[in-house]
This record gives sequence, structure tokens and C-alpha cells, in this order.
Amino acid sequence: MRDFDLTRRADDLHRRMLDQQIVTHTGFLTPAEQYALEGLPHLQPTLTFHGGAADAERRIAFFLPEYLTSETFDSAEYLAAFHLRCRFAAPGHRDVLGSLLGLGIERWSLGDIYTQGEEAWVFCLPSIAGHIGRELTKIGRNGVVVQEIPPSQVPVPERAVESITFSVSTLRLDSILAGTFGLSRSHAAEAIGAGLVQLNYATCLKPAAGVEPGDVFSLRGHGKAKLCGLGGHSRKGRLFVQVERYR
Repeated sequence: MRDFDLTRRADDLHRRMLDQQIVTHTGFLTPAEQYALEGLPHLQPTLTFHGGAADAERRIAFFLPEYLTSETFDSAEYLAAFHLRCRFAAPGHRDVLGSLLGLGIERWSLGDIYTQGEEAWVFCLPSIAGHIGRELTKIGRNGVVVQEIPPSQVPVPERAVESITFSVSTLRLDSILAGTFGLSRSHAAEAIGAGLVQLNYATCLKPAAGVEPGDVFSLRGHGKAKLCGLGGHSRKGRLFVQVERYR
């Protein structure tokens, strides 16, 4: 979804929520789309995100009326989930997603997909749950047993991360990138200039771009990481930073 279309849709939903004092929501959004909405001050503090699991990447944006808060809001009625089992096959994420899209389902109606051996789990909007239950009979060439389950019963895999601590002179993107992925600062700057780096899910071409705790960054071919916190200073005045690198 283009940023302009997303902003216009969010504005419409926000206005409807204010006029009717009801919960309104989008479909499942990518991390980049979520970050874009978080950057719109006029949507705060009515905006909250839920994707069925605490660490869900694809999440729905909800706009809450004044009688609800993010702590009191229950998103369960706005989510559905399925357990899929293939006999004698181990479908991957791409296999499951391709089979669901092959049913004519739009990507924004589907949340995170987890796979493990013969099993898979998928979050979706309730509006398409009946369609999945009736029409999904195969994943690829293999038959599949489909069962709708409460979203709370989806076994969410634990995200594997590696904690890294290093020091930088300033919180520049090239410095953080170099320390995280074991590069020289010049090589990190070259990668940024080549368009290989994303900062908060958008391509960044500025080596000197500032990075703050909570920011997510990635280097194509190396992975993704998050700046989690700042420590003290070394004797030479360099700042210690803590980064989580996703495995």
C-alpha cells in the first residue's frame, strides 16, 4: 500500500471512530506501514496495534474511542486463526502463503504465518475465516487438514536474537551498522549509499542518519537488528550501545 493511500485510509477510519465512537481498524499492516502510522501525531493516542501475538510482525491498526485504552481493549473478536496439518509434507511460509493467496484472498487479510514440520498456523481477519475453512484443501500438491482455533492457542515461536554490545563515537547509522554486522565504517557507508540498508523499514541513503533506541535497521544479505539501549561512556568518551540482532 502506498503511503498516501495508507494515510488517507487511516484518516478516514480515525474520523469515523471520532464521529461514531466505535472501534475502527485496518487490515494487517507490514512493519513499515505500522511505523508510518505511528509517525502521524494526530492519530495518537487513539492508535494501537494487535496481530494475535506479542511479537507479531504483521498487525492490525485499531482506532479506539475515548472509553477504551490500549490496556482495556480486547482484540480477540477482530482476529481469527487456523491450524493446518499436511501429511507427509513440511510446508514453508511461502507454500502456505501462496496457497492462501491462490484462493483469491488479499494479503492484508492475512497476518503472521508460522510453520513447523507438517504443521502451520496463520492469523487472519474473521471476515475470511469461512472462506479458508471451506476452500483450503491443499498446500501445494499436498492435502491439508484445516481447523479454526482461538488466536490464543497459536504456539508462537520464540524469536532468536543475539545480544551485542559495542561502543561508538556518535549514534550514526554507519557506526551502528558497522558494529552490529562486523563491518568497517567505510564499508557500512558504502552499503548505505548503495541502497542496501533500511532504517525503520524504509531505505536510508544517509550514512550520518541518527539512530535512537527502539529503531530497527537491516542490511541486505546480513540480517536485521534493533538498537535496544544505551550504556555509559568509555574512558575515551565513546558511548556503549546494546543491540539485538535477529538470527
